[in-house]
Amino acid sequence: MAAATIGLAALGSAFSGYSQASAANYQAQVAKNNAIVSSRNANAAIAAGQVQSQAVSLRSAAQGGQIKAAQAANNINTSSKSAIGVQESQRETGELDTLTAMNNAALQAYGYQVQGANFNAQAGLEQSIAGQAPIASALNFGGNALDKAPSIGSNWLNFGGGGGGGGLSSEQLNPGGFGG
Repeated sequence: MAAATIGLAALGSAFSGYSQASAANYQAQVAKNNAIVSSRNANAAIAAGQVQSQAVSLRSAAQGGQIKAAQAANNINTSSKSAIGVQESQRETGELDTLTAMNNAALQAYGYQVQGANFNAQAGLEQSIAGQAPIASALNFGGNALDKAPSIGSNWLNFGGGGGGGGLSSEQLNPGGFGG
């Protein structure tokens, strides 16, 4: 009976280790997939930032043209120092807006890259857990079996196992003294 119990416990431990490894492998694959999505999101953020910065740059150039046209329409010498100062100020503001759009896209992409790195680290951890789960289950089973070995042995001896000696006395077997 004890051997069957130990056998079933060993089998349960093996299945537990396999189950834990399977779950960890699944989580590792989910993390890898999330890392791929994060990488694609980073690339999309960079591409969107480039498009946005080009749009800002074109809008700024159009504003510069409108300013120069408005100056000319109002009989302002577009080559005068103050008119050129207004034009340069608008151009610098447009450049700053373009750089800001590019920087925002780079920051967003960096966030996705960090997220992807975290997902890859999680995948590595889960793969490590998957590799160690069967071993951990076996060691856990072995430790439990060794922990229970003294009680199994004493139970075996107390109930008549183990050959000559250590079994039940005749008084324990026949407490009333009949036939004995």
